[in-house]
Amino acid sequence: MEMKEYPPLYGEGQKRSVVASELDQVTLTAGQENTIWAKKVAQDKALFAGHGPEVRDYAKAFIHSKLVASGNGAGTAGDVIDGDLIVAITDSEQRRVIASYVIGNLGDLADALTSDRTDRPVMAAIAPYAKPGRHLEFRVFPSPGSDGLELDPAESDARLYYSEVSN
Repeated sequence: MEMKEYPPLYGEGQKRSVVASELDQVTLTAGQENTIWAKKVAQDKALFAGHGPEVRDYAKAFIHSKLVASGNGAGTAGDVIDGDLIVAITDSEQRRVIASYVIGNLGDLADALTSDRTDRPVMAAIAPYAKPGRHLEFRVFPSPGSDGLELDPAESDARLYYSEVSN
């Protein structure tokens, strides 16, 4: 199932942020999606990626993501990780992707770090919801040049959003 921006969700949910220090320190494998953050949906909640509208003048979720390597594995400390940043909904065991959406290229999201906050890419509300028992995940599909790099959450800089709704 494909995820997409969804205007009926623009006014829904409590905005929650994910910053770099909350990401997992994982070694990236090219040719596959690598989970860098996951949240299991509680029984009394639903989660969806992003928050608010996509129109810049009314947007509420301006994002950036500069992910760098730790120096363990391939590469050296501080090497910038390139590839696509993806949001996905997975099943209760995190084995099967139910829906996914490419948020953007990590190079573009890293460039956004030097922009004013309101000039950064907007991460509007994205449907469908992740239902109770499932997981909402941020994943990296690394470029071949980032194969084997280990993500360093302490030295990376990111702010991504999801929304939480009570059932």
